[in-house]
Amino acid sequence: MVMGLLTKLLLTKKLKFENGLISLEGMKLNLLPSIFTSEIMGYHIRENSLWKLYMMSWLWGFAIVHKSIKEFNLKTPEEIYRVGMDLGEALGIGIYKTHDYYPGRYTHFSIKNNPFLENMKLTEKTKEPIDYFVSGAMAGGGCFVHDAVCQNIEIKCMAMGHDVCEFLTGTEKELKDRGLWDIAKERYKLNKIYALQDDIFKNYNEKNGNDFVKKVIDIIS
Repeated sequence: MVMGLLTKLLLTKKLKFENGLISLEGMKLNLLPSIFTSEIMGYHIRENSLWKLYMMSWLWGFAIVHKSIKEFNLKTPEEIYRVGMDLGEALGIGIYKTHDYYPGRYTHFSIKNNPFLENMKLTEKTKEPIDYFVSGAMAGGGCFVHDAVCQNIEIKCMAMGHDVCEFLTGTEKELKDRGLWDIAKERYKLNKIYALQDDIFKNYNEKNGNDFVKKVIDIIS
């Protein structure tokens, strides 16, 4: 599926490699070694500040899906979700498998071949999930699938010894109904970032994007 997507994008010239740039429907992309993200994850683990990585990644996921909706003329939650997952695989963030999906409430999926954890070469199992980069991006992008501020809970993690990394992106109501909201509040320090997430969800546009980046930097500094 992913190779078919890439081939189609290249043939239609929606994806271009030219003049030292990579562009996807007008979006400029970079191919960065996954070790770069792994090192950032390692730093935040040592500093006990993974919630900061989550918020940065949340904004990244929100912004790229916001742009994708416009550039790909996406209309339905299903279109947004499918393009988002296909792009995730195409960008090298493992193999995605959707387990369950309910627009407006939640998406339940897993990832195999997680490159960030493979690069970290952990010497022992972790006690808690550590994929805050993926969780943040999926939560931010998921806002457009569920038309609400979303958070993402990693249920299983390869770093803990599981075979896959398993995630649930959900609205506040969905996570409360599942008994996961308190975990999200503690894990991501939502008392610090939720108001900003809500502001981004309601007011973000391409013109004020840099202003929101500054707000994120200010809140995690």
